[in-house]
Amino acid sequence: MKLPFTTLALAFAASTLAQYDNESPPFNLVLLSADEKVNGSTLSACHSGAGISSLCLSNGNSTSAPSPQPVATFHFNTSTIPQPASPGSTPGFLSYDVPTSTTPIPSTLDFFVDPITNFALPLFYPGNEGRTLAFDDQDLLNVQGYVDYGVNPPKSGDWVAYYRWFSCTTYYMAYEYVNVVWGLGVGEPETPDCVKVEVKRVIV
Repeated sequence: MKLPFTTLALAFAASTLAQYDNESPPFNLVLLSADEKVNGSTLSACHSGAGISSLCLSNGNSTSAPSPQPVATFHFNTSTIPQPASPGSTPGFLSYDVPTSTTPIPSTLDFFVDPITNFALPLFYPGNEGRTLAFDDQDLLNVQGYVDYGVNPPKSGDWVAYYRWFSCTTYYMAYEYVNVVWGLGVGEPETPDCVKVEVKRVIV
């Protein structure tokens, strides 16, 4: 179904005006995968620069995190204004409070894109603005989209949930971790050790 321009404009306006300030109960993120070495892994927030954290595997055994990392607790911030999404999915911001010796620093997930590779690196940056994500009714994290780029010309249509998550060794700002990344497009990331995963929310 092709959405009329007015519908798309209203959807964009709603997302622009939305305030994602309804904070969910705390939860952990767990990976589901056909790879037994990755399946069941929890996620941590690994230091990746001043105030920046990545979504690393708690037991990643990586160069920058050779020892197990504390399992991180996250929140999902949603809006009181209805947002466009695929059936069963709820959009919002994934947030994490960076611990300090005094007051925790709120941070929100966004995607860092290096134009020479084919995946985006999810990173938490200080502040309350970030990448709009969604959880479906099975508590699986996804990205929403309404444009079909697999046809020529690309066409708009219904909102669809995409699950292009992978576990990969990454290098960012001299930090090497096994992180969750987002595949750009339908192919697998080019890094040889990447493994397909789903990211599941587990309330604590």
